[in-house]
Amino acid sequence: MLYSKPKSKRFISIAVTVVFLIVSMLASTESVNAATKLKVTAEKNKIYVGQTVKLTANKNVKWSVSKKKIAKLTKVKKKTVVVKGLKPGTVYVKAKKGKSTKKIKITVAKKPKEEAKKTINLTSSKGVIGIGEACTVTVTGDISSDDVTFSSSDSAVADVYSTGAVMGNSPGTATITATYNKDSGIKASVDITVVAAKAGVLTVSIDMTDGERYPAGKPLKAWFQVPVSDDNQTITDVKYEAKSAAREKIIKDSSGAQAYYIEWGPDVAPEDRVATLSFHIYRRAVTHGKDLRSMERGNVDTGNKEIAVWLQRTEYSGSLTSGVVKKKADEVTANAETVYDKAHAIYLWICDNITRDKTMPNRELGDVVAILSSKDKVAGSCIDINSIFVAMCNAEGIPARESFGYKIFEDPSKLGQNCRAEFFLPGYGWVEVDPAMPLAMAMNGTAKKGSDTWESIKETYWTTGSPDWICQNHGRDLTFDSPGEMNAAPGYMVNADGTLNHFMFPHGEYDGKYIPGYGNYASEFKYKYKFVEESPFDCGC
Repeated sequence: MLYSKPKSKRFISIAVTVVFLIVSMLASTESVNAATKLKVTAEKNKIYVGQTVKLTANKNVKWSVSKKKIAKLTKVKKKTVVVKGLKPGTVYVKAKKGKSTKKIKITVAKKPKEEAKKTINLTSSKGVIGIGEACTVTVTGDISSDDVTFSSSDSAVADVYSTGAVMGNSPGTATITATYNKDSGIKASVDITVVAAKAGVLTVSIDMTDGERYPAGKPLKAWFQVPVSDDNQTITDVKYEAKSAAREKIIKDSSGAQAYYIEWGPDVAPEDRVATLSFHIYRRAVTHGKDLRSMERGNVDTGNKEIAVWLQRTEYSGSLTSGVVKKKADEVTANAETVYDKAHAIYLWICDNITRDKTMPNRELGDVVAILSSKDKVAGSCIDINSIFVAMCNAEGIPARESFGYKIFEDPSKLGQNCRAEFFLPGYGWVEVDPAMPLAMAMNGTAKKGSDTWESIKETYWTTGSPDWICQNHGRDLTFDSPGEMNAAPGYMVNADGTLNHFMFPHGEYDGKYIPGYGNYASEFKYKYKFVEESPFDCGC
């Protein structure tokens, strides 16, 4: 027998089913309406004049803009459009689909001025410093030093501090870089070369007490060299004292160098004629780079008085336009064209063809004509050898000069006067050479001419110099400022016109007669040098 539901229950079941279907249909309608609602998005809501922005709709729409003078529509498509700003203002971009619309606000602003790209330049007060010496790197351009960070490529060679101060620590080259704090891509660099250095105090003890040679009753004068600071050395703390002196003063000679002048009156007892002179020295080694030849630029500027003065004939140079000096210079430089190559050719010829000999007569005078004209032996002292280099360079139109100086060592046996030379390279500056040193090493047997060692030694002393030396002056044929004029009669270092040949050694004058201070080789009067070395980090620069 089939079971049959009561009519009331069937009615309720049907009613529930109908309600469920209606609710489902309404929910479906709401979901569809939500999915098809018009939506518009913009990449951004603010642009500058000339810039564009893209708008995207989720339906195919018709696009329009409220103010066509402020912005215009480009690349119009059914679902996308590109809006370009024309002038400052505000517009509404409308997207319409049937009765549905959507407005997007776009602001067009005035294009800001483009900030010029900042630049930075870095310069240094010195390109070469010694160990313990400082220089300063300076920031120039659009950025101040307060806005950069300094760094060193090798702090073992040179440290750099936040102030831009650079301290030399050991020989080598370090790159100092300034980097803009707000943009690490903006930076500038400069190379600083650190060279070996020597520092200390040199004291000269002066003894003019020989009463037998220079008895009381006559005035006695003395002149001692006082070096000046230059690119390779710093001289400070000059002190002097002469017992019972009528006058004592630091004076200048006609080359611009300095001298300590002492004058004892005729009433001073011989035993009281003593004095001391001291000064602090900081000396850098001399280096000129590996490719100095490429640094030559242009010709010698003979119109520059500071350069032309080192092209002039001196008492002992001989003629620079004819005669043995000019003939030999032309012969030696026949295959050279540049200043560098001519100077190098002269240097090599001197090293290979002249002998250093302490026994030569009239040594230290620098008598170039006499030496080059010798049929017996072409030889001389360090002064003579460097005088030949200078005269031959001058004969070829190359400014050159001798550097009269002093070797500085704590070992008294190594102390002593010494001479080097310099020539002027156009576009670069003064270059130091020392043809006398290879010849000294050949003289004492350290190197044999023609050997591999000899060739290496010649290369070493071409355009380089150690820090164990100071330059006192460069001049020849000198006069002294009042009250230190020399009145001695001509003879030996006193030229025929009364000028002083050179000032590598101290000099004196007693009762109008010249007293040579010939490097302590003669006992005309006595003086002693003492050098006390200090750490270069106490250079006092």
